[in-house]
Amino acid sequence: MMKTIGIEPVIASVIIVMIITGIGSGPFLSIVVITYGQRSNTNSSAVIESTAPKKILPVLLIHGYLSDAAIWNKWQDLLKKDGIPAFPITFQQSDDKCGSAADHAKELSKKIEEIKSETGQNRVNIVGHSKGGLDARVYLADRTSNVANLIMIGTPNAGSPLAQLNNICSPALYDLKPGAADTLAKMNPNTKYHTIAGNWNPGVGNCPLSLFWPIEQIGYNNLPKPNDGLVPVSSVESLGYFHSLGHTNSCHTNLLSEYEYGLARDVLFGK
Repeated sequence: MMKTIGIEPVIASVIIVMIITGIGSGPFLSIVVITYGQRSNTNSSAVIESTAPKKILPVLLIHGYLSDAAIWNKWQDLLKKDGIPAFPITFQQSDDKCGSAADHAKELSKKIEEIKSETGQNRVNIVGHSKGGLDARVYLADRTSNVANLIMIGTPNAGSPLAQLNNICSPALYDLKPGAADTLAKMNPNTKYHTIAGNWNPGVGNCPLSLFWPIEQIGYNNLPKPNDGLVPVSSVESLGYFHSLGHTNSCHTNLLSEYEYGLARDVLFGK
Protein backbone atom coordinates (compact mmCIF):
# COMPACT_ATOMS: atom_id res chain seq x y z
CA MET A 1 0.00 0.00 0.00
CA MET A 2 1.42 3.41 -0.97
CA LYS A 3 2.27 5.63 1.98
CA THR A 4 0.85 9.13 1.84
CA ILE A 5 3.31 11.97 2.50
CA GLY A 6 1.67 14.68 4.60
CA ILE A 7 1.93 18.37 3.77
CA GLU A 8 1.59 19.52 7.41
CA PRO A 9 5.28 19.42 8.48
CA VAL A 10 6.51 21.15 5.36
CA ILE A 11 7.52 24.76 5.88
CA ALA A 12 6.74 25.71 2.29
CA SER A 13 5.66 23.64 -0.68
CA VAL A 14 6.36 24.89 -4.16
CA ILE A 15 4.94 24.05 -7.58
CA ILE A 16 7.11 25.04 -10.49
CA VAL A 17 5.12 25.41 -13.66
CA MET A 18 6.91 25.78 -16.97
CA ILE A 19 4.95 27.68 -19.54
CA ILE A 20 6.08 28.07 -23.10
CA THR A 21 4.99 31.35 -24.55
CA GLY A 22 5.75 33.00 -27.84
CA ILE A 23 7.85 36.12 -27.66
CA GLY A 24 8.95 37.58 -30.97
CA SER A 25 9.91 34.81 -33.39
CA GLY A 26 10.80 32.09 -30.89
CA PRO A 27 9.50 30.36 -27.83
CA PHE A 28 10.32 31.65 -24.35
CA LEU A 29 10.36 29.49 -21.27
CA SER A 30 8.70 31.10 -18.28
CA ILE A 31 9.01 29.60 -14.81
CA VAL A 32 6.13 30.37 -12.50
CA VAL A 33 6.67 29.60 -8.85
CA ILE A 34 3.53 29.08 -6.81
CA THR A 35 3.86 28.77 -3.06
CA TYR A 36 1.15 27.07 -1.09
CA GLY A 37 0.54 25.41 2.23
CA GLN A 38 3.07 27.57 4.12
CA ARG A 39 3.41 26.64 7.73
CA SER A 40 5.78 28.20 10.27
CA ASN A 41 7.00 26.77 13.52
CA THR A 42 7.79 30.29 14.80
CA ASN A 43 6.30 30.96 18.21
CA SER A 44 3.56 33.54 17.68
CA SER A 45 4.17 35.23 21.03
CA ALA A 46 7.81 35.79 20.09
CA VAL A 47 6.72 37.47 16.86
CA ILE A 48 4.38 39.76 18.75
CA GLU A 49 7.10 40.63 21.21
CA SER A 50 9.65 41.48 18.53
CA THR A 51 7.30 43.68 16.53
CA ALA A 52 5.59 45.42 19.44
CA PRO A 53 6.64 49.06 19.96
CA LYS A 54 9.13 49.67 22.74
CA LYS A 55 7.50 51.12 25.84
CA ILE A 56 8.80 54.61 26.55
CA LEU A 57 10.79 54.91 29.77
CA PRO A 58 9.78 57.40 32.46
CA VAL A 59 11.99 60.46 32.94
CA LEU A 60 13.41 61.74 36.22
CA LEU A 61 14.08 65.50 36.04
CA ILE A 62 16.76 66.94 38.35
CA HIS A 63 17.10 70.70 38.82
CA GLY A 64 20.37 72.45 39.51
CA TYR A 65 22.10 74.78 41.93
CA LEU A 66 19.96 77.42 43.67
CA SER A 67 16.92 76.18 41.75
CA ASP A 68 13.85 73.98 42.21
CA ALA A 69 11.47 71.69 40.32
CA ALA A 70 9.55 74.62 38.83
CA ILE A 71 12.23 75.04 36.15
CA TRP A 72 10.81 71.92 34.48
CA ASN A 73 7.30 73.31 33.90
CA LYS A 74 7.86 73.78 30.16
CA TRP A 75 9.42 70.35 29.76
CA GLN A 76 6.65 68.70 31.73
CA ASP A 77 4.12 70.09 29.25
CA LEU A 78 6.20 68.86 26.31
CA LEU A 79 6.75 65.42 27.85
CA LYS A 80 3.06 65.05 28.62
CA LYS A 81 2.22 65.94 25.03
CA ASP A 82 4.58 63.20 23.84
CA GLY A 83 3.17 60.66 26.28
CA ILE A 84 6.37 60.38 28.32
CA PRO A 85 5.88 60.00 32.10
CA ALA A 86 7.85 62.76 33.87
CA PHE A 87 8.90 63.04 37.51
CA PRO A 88 10.62 66.27 38.63
CA ILE A 89 12.29 65.78 41.98
CA THR A 90 12.12 67.97 45.06
CA PHE A 91 14.73 66.80 47.55
CA GLN A 92 13.17 66.17 50.95
CA GLN A 93 15.97 64.63 52.99
CA SER A 94 18.59 67.23 52.15
CA ASP A 95 18.62 70.91 51.19
CA ASP A 96 16.68 71.08 47.92
CA LYS A 97 18.40 74.12 46.41
CA CYS A 98 21.79 74.01 48.11
CA GLY A 99 22.34 70.36 49.05
CA SER A 100 25.50 68.51 48.12
CA ALA A 101 25.64 66.13 45.17
CA ALA A 102 26.49 63.28 47.55
CA ASP A 103 23.37 63.90 49.69
CA HIS A 104 21.16 64.34 46.63
CA ALA A 105 22.49 61.11 45.12
CA LYS A 106 21.32 59.13 48.14
CA GLU A 107 17.80 60.46 47.67
CA LEU A 108 17.83 59.73 43.94
CA SER A 109 18.03 56.03 44.69
CA LYS A 110 14.76 56.11 46.63
CA LYS A 111 13.04 58.31 44.04
CA ILE A 112 13.98 55.99 41.17
CA GLU A 113 12.60 52.97 43.02
CA GLU A 114 9.33 54.86 43.51
CA ILE A 115 9.14 55.71 39.79
CA LYS A 116 9.83 52.11 38.80
CA SER A 117 7.11 50.88 41.13
CA GLU A 118 4.58 53.44 39.87
CA THR A 119 5.25 52.87 36.16
CA GLY A 120 6.06 49.16 36.16
CA GLN A 121 9.33 49.84 34.34
CA ASN A 122 12.72 48.42 35.32
CA ARG A 123 14.70 51.44 34.16
CA VAL A 124 14.37 55.21 33.84
CA ASN A 125 15.98 58.04 31.90
CA ILE A 126 17.41 61.03 33.76
CA VAL A 127 17.65 64.63 32.57
CA GLY A 128 19.73 66.92 34.77
CA HIS A 129 20.13 70.66 34.40
CA SER A 130 23.43 72.14 35.58
CA LYS A 131 24.38 70.60 38.96
CA GLY A 132 21.50 68.15 38.53
CA GLY A 133 23.70 66.29 36.06
CA LEU A 134 26.46 66.03 38.69
CA ASP A 135 23.97 64.71 41.26
CA ALA A 136 23.07 61.99 38.76
CA ARG A 137 26.70 61.16 37.98
CA VAL A 138 27.41 60.58 41.68
CA TYR A 139 24.39 58.29 41.91
CA LEU A 140 25.46 56.37 38.79
CA ALA A 141 28.99 55.85 40.12
CA ASP A 142 27.60 52.99 42.24
CA ARG A 143 27.17 51.05 38.96
CA THR A 144 23.40 50.74 39.24
CA SER A 145 21.57 49.31 36.23
CA ASN A 146 18.45 51.42 36.83
CA VAL A 147 19.25 54.21 34.34
CA ALA A 148 19.31 53.80 30.57
CA ASN A 149 20.33 57.35 29.63
CA LEU A 150 21.56 60.46 31.41
CA ILE A 151 21.12 63.75 29.54
CA MET A 152 23.16 66.57 31.11
CA ILE A 153 22.17 70.11 30.10
CA GLY A 154 24.71 72.82 30.87
CA THR A 155 26.33 70.56 33.48
CA PRO A 156 29.75 71.75 34.68
CA ASN A 157 31.33 68.31 34.40
CA ALA A 158 34.80 69.81 34.85
CA GLY A 159 33.55 72.57 37.16
CA SER A 160 33.17 76.29 36.56
CA PRO A 161 35.75 78.93 37.52
CA LEU A 162 32.88 81.22 38.56
CA ALA A 163 32.17 78.92 41.52
CA GLN A 164 35.47 80.02 43.06
CA LEU A 165 34.32 83.61 43.42
CA ASN A 166 31.77 83.22 46.25
CA ASN A 167 30.31 80.86 48.87
CA ILE A 168 26.61 81.40 48.17
CA CYS A 169 24.37 78.36 48.53
CA SER A 170 26.81 75.92 50.04
CA PRO A 171 27.54 73.04 50.12
CA ALA A 172 26.10 72.86 46.59
CA LEU A 173 28.50 75.56 45.42
CA TYR A 174 31.52 73.45 46.37
CA ASP A 175 30.36 70.77 43.94
CA LEU A 176 30.66 73.24 41.07
CA LYS A 177 34.33 74.07 41.56
CA PRO A 178 36.96 72.59 39.24
CA GLY A 179 38.35 69.39 40.74
CA ALA A 180 35.39 68.78 43.08
CA ALA A 181 34.75 65.13 43.95
CA ASP A 182 31.47 64.94 42.04
CA THR A 183 33.14 66.12 38.80
CA LEU A 184 35.42 63.06 39.11
CA ALA A 185 32.59 60.53 39.53
CA LYS A 186 33.28 57.29 37.65
CA MET A 187 31.44 56.22 34.53
CA ASN A 188 28.60 53.71 34.86
CA PRO A 189 28.91 51.18 31.98
CA ASN A 190 25.17 50.45 32.17
CA THR A 191 24.20 54.01 31.23
CA LYS A 192 24.67 56.17 28.13
CA TYR A 193 25.80 59.72 28.87
CA HIS A 194 24.64 62.65 26.69
CA THR A 195 25.23 66.40 26.81
CA ILE A 196 23.59 69.61 25.61
CA ALA A 197 25.69 72.75 25.90
CA GLY A 198 25.02 76.46 25.55
CA ASN A 199 27.04 78.53 23.07
CA TRP A 200 25.65 81.93 24.00
CA ASN A 201 26.28 85.43 22.71
CA PRO A 202 24.64 88.29 24.67
CA GLY A 203 24.29 90.21 21.44
CA VAL A 204 21.64 87.81 20.12
CA GLY A 205 19.57 87.57 23.28
CA ASN A 206 18.13 84.17 24.25
CA CYS A 207 18.56 84.96 27.93
CA PRO A 208 15.72 86.15 30.18
CA LEU A 209 16.39 88.67 32.91
CA SER A 210 17.02 86.91 36.20
CA LEU A 211 19.15 87.11 39.34
CA PHE A 212 21.89 85.38 37.35
CA TRP A 213 21.87 87.90 34.49
CA PRO A 214 24.76 90.10 35.79
CA ILE A 215 26.84 86.99 36.56
CA GLU A 216 26.15 85.51 33.13
CA GLN A 217 27.33 88.75 31.52
CA ILE A 218 30.57 88.58 33.53
CA GLY A 219 30.92 84.89 32.81
CA TYR A 220 30.50 85.32 29.09
CA ASN A 221 33.36 87.81 29.00
CA ASN A 222 35.73 85.91 31.29
CA LEU A 223 35.10 82.20 30.80
CA PRO A 224 36.73 80.21 27.98
CA LYS A 225 34.57 80.54 24.88
CA PRO A 226 32.20 79.17 23.84
CA ASN A 227 30.18 79.26 27.05
CA ASP A 228 26.62 79.81 28.29
CA GLY A 229 27.54 82.60 30.70
CA LEU A 230 28.16 80.24 33.63
CA VAL A 231 29.66 77.06 32.20
CA PRO A 232 32.12 76.64 29.29
CA VAL A 233 31.16 74.14 26.59
CA SER A 234 34.52 72.46 27.22
CA SER A 235 33.42 71.70 30.79
CA VAL A 236 30.04 70.29 29.74
CA GLU A 237 31.72 67.98 27.20
CA SER A 238 34.87 67.29 29.21
CA LEU A 239 34.88 63.48 29.18
CA GLY A 240 35.40 61.27 26.15
CA TYR A 241 32.48 58.93 26.80
CA PHE A 242 29.95 61.77 26.67
CA HIS A 243 27.88 62.00 23.49
CA SER A 244 26.92 65.52 22.43
CA LEU A 245 23.31 66.01 21.37
CA GLY A 246 24.13 69.51 20.14
CA HIS A 247 24.59 73.13 21.13
CA THR A 248 22.06 75.88 21.74
CA ASN A 249 22.52 79.65 21.58
CA SER A 250 20.77 80.20 24.92
CA CYS A 251 22.38 81.30 28.18
CA HIS A 252 22.62 78.94 31.15
CA THR A 253 19.33 80.00 32.73
CA ASN A 254 17.44 79.52 29.47
CA LEU A 255 18.62 76.02 28.54
CA LEU A 256 15.28 74.33 29.15
CA SER A 257 13.31 75.69 26.23
CA GLU A 258 11.50 73.77 23.50
CA TYR A 259 14.66 73.84 21.39
CA GLU A 260 16.72 71.91 23.92
CA TYR A 261 13.84 69.49 24.37
CA GLY A 262 13.98 68.83 20.65
CA LEU A 263 17.66 67.93 20.94
CA ALA A 264 16.88 65.40 23.68
CA ARG A 265 13.65 63.99 22.24
CA ASP A 266 15.04 61.08 20.22
CA VAL A 267 16.94 59.74 23.24
CA LEU A 268 13.83 60.00 25.41
CA PHE A 269 11.89 58.06 22.77
CA GLY A 270 14.55 55.34 22.75
CA LYS A 271 15.60 55.98 19.15
